[in-house]
Amino acid sequence: MTSRRSFYLKIAYLMAIGVLLLPLSCLSQPATTRVKTAQGSHGGILAQIRRDHGLSEAQLGEIDPTSETIKLATFGLRGVAANILWEKANRYDKKKDWTNLSATLQQIAKLEPHFIAVWRFQAWRVSYNVSAQFDDYRGRYHWVIKGIDFLKEGIRYNESEPVLYWDVGWYTSQKIGRADEHKQFRRMFREDDDFHGSRPPELRDNWLVGKESFAEAEELVDKGASLKKMSPVLFYSERPMCQMNYAEALEDDGIFEEKARLSWNRAGREWYEYGDRDILSTFGDVIQLNDRQRYHQMTGELHAQLDAMTPGMQEQIAEERKAALSEEERKTIETPAEDRTEAQHRLAAEVNRKLQVTDEDAAKRLIGAERGRALDLAKKLAETERIGKIIARYQDLVNYEYWARRAAVEQTPEALEARKLLYEGRQAFVEQTNLPLAKEKYEAGLAKWREVLDSPEFPGLVRDGEFARDLIDAIKVYRRILDASDEPFPEDFILRDILEIHKNLAEQAD
Repeated sequence: MTSRRSFYLKIAYLMAIGVLLLPLSCLSQPATTRVKTAQGSHGGILAQIRRDHGLSEAQLGEIDPTSETIKLATFGLRGVAANILWEKANRYDKKKDWTNLSATLQQIAKLEPHFIAVWRFQAWRVSYNVSAQFDDYRGRYHWVIKGIDFLKEGIRYNESEPVLYWDVGWYTSQKIGRADEHKQFRRMFREDDDFHGSRPPELRDNWLVGKESFAEAEELVDKGASLKKMSPVLFYSERPMCQMNYAEALEDDGIFEEKARLSWNRAGREWYEYGDRDILSTFGDVIQLNDRQRYHQMTGELHAQLDAMTPGMQEQIAEERKAALSEEERKTIETPAEDRTEAQHRLAAEVNRKLQVTDEDAAKRLIGAERGRALDLAKKLAETERIGKIIARYQDLVNYEYWARRAAVEQTPEALEARKLLYEGRQAFVEQTNLPLAKEKYEAGLAKWREVLDSPEFPGLVRDGEFARDLIDAIKVYRRILDASDEPFPEDFILRDILEIHKNLAEQAD
């Protein structure tokens, strides 16, 4: 009896397995490609979902047979294997065993080719941490490039991940262009045939190559790829900033006149295009950085309209609220802030909130149809002010107005000539070949900057702290030239106003 029951159970299990095979087949059937002898298939439901959402291995990037073999060999224990390899990498890092470290990083990448953090973290470790361990700049450059190559390999397996393209752009532009040894790095980068391949020599500048990668990242996002946690305003700023930095680097290398002017002109155009781009703020609003002035003007016009409908109303409400304060509240706000107790500070904050009068408060004092129109106007004004503040905040985040003005200023013949004269003067001073020539060049260059500052095209430039910082650095070199020549600093110095207006910056420079 027992053996017969066991037999029936086996039959039932086999039938259940057979029944389950049908839905499993529908779910998991792989997709096939079309060949001459047969039509291709979309595959099962899971294959179609992977295709529709871009989750299939082929859609993520290149398929590596070695990587797939390693996954199978770990028998589902990839996490354990990855942890072991990470520990090995840390040990090799501490021992400064760079050969084994490099090999271990490759093993980790093969094990987890679609884990973006692996590529990002290890590339950072190689380009920034490992490279810093070498005394010779050539060794440091080698490991910086190794980190960039590691990111590029990651892109092969993750072709739709914009953050990896962005990282390649950042390392290529910033790590090579901002390092202490950036002059040597930039020269070696231009001469690196293995890295560039067939790229023309004139395009081998690290800022231009980095700009290419930022552009690829933008293209992916524009097609729908996710930025994840990256800030859109910072993400989109890097490509045009590369052009700004390229124009600046040309002048640092002693290249001026038409090539520098055209580079600054392009930088200005690309910066303006960036300002015209729709950017989603963290508050959920789509803004454009170029709209700051327009929103400022709209706010002024709406304020004027509301003030015309409620003349003196806000002041009247403020006086009424102040008169209604208790004796304790009045005494608190009349007490100087530095003399208040902790309790008074809290009370003062509450009183200030009470005394604050909004446009809506003034609009509510009206009656009839005017009241409705004023309330609508106050609501529109509040929204306009809110958006304007968001734009201003985002502009300040990337120093938008400074770079827009900088690109315009640097294109002028006076600024280009000033840069050239100061460069020639600095060369003469550094090489100690001709102090009188260095002094002459610096005085001529600073005189040209005076023309730029006095130009009606750039009102208020003399008060711009960023421009002042650059000029004060030049003035500092001019002082050193005078000291080396045993000459006093002139009382009628042509940029005396810069030193007086930006006294704090001048003191820092000294």
